[in-house]
Amino acid sequence: MNSIQAHFSKTISDYDTIVDNIVFKNDELHKELIKAIPFNENKEISVLDLGCGTGHGMKLLANQFPKAQITGIDFSPIMINKAQKNLSAFSDRIELLEADFNDHKPSKKFDVIISAIAIHNIPHEQKRSLFTKIFNSLNDNGVFVNADFYEHDSQIINQQLKKRYESFLRHNLSGDELKVWLKHAFEEDMPMTLSEQFSILEVAGFQQINLTWIFNNEAIYIAEKQPNSPQ
Repeated sequence: MNSIQAHFSKTISDYDTIVDNIVFKNDELHKELIKAIPFNENKEISVLDLGCGTGHGMKLLANQFPKAQITGIDFSPIMINKAQKNLSAFSDRIELLEADFNDHKPSKKFDVIISAIAIHNIPHEQKRSLFTKIFNSLNDNGVFVNADFYEHDSQIINQQLKKRYESFLRHNLSGDELKVWLKHAFEEDMPMTLSEQFSILEVAGFQQINLTWIFNNEAIYIAEKQPNSPQ
């Protein structure tokens, strides 16, 4: 994760102001992620957010599910500090942990595990082990909801999506800022095709996986852990 940490250490101070310029439909993506959680809003659920950043998704979730107990993990102390401030109104039911979600071993199981614009940063082999850990960290009937960048199976379509995303970045950014994010997006990012993600989720034990939202090179899917799933 060193290269990822190095990248975000350069851009993290203004992440909240820049994120809408680097993620298509960022607010809609987060709202659709929360909408995909298939539990009654008044149910007492436990939720884990992998790569919680400054708490955008956690705040939406806390408002939508007033009885949810939410744990957020992020490797950046600056992100965690900002999240604490952004989520101060919910401090009685939110826990924030400074940790690398690849290495962190949850001390309990959760009903819901979410992640937004985070997992694409790690190598594919780490994705495989992470998806297994996510499965093992869920209660029966629990769900994993992932909102992230993805690769398309068709290289022709994939190049079209990349060109559109590059145009989006060039429209919103300039100078050194543009250079940093172009390098990150096209040299450092490691998105995976949805078909491959679904395949390794099935290997991990998930039995029901559904795509719920897609726009250009971003997608949201939900994977369910059914009671008879192999441990």
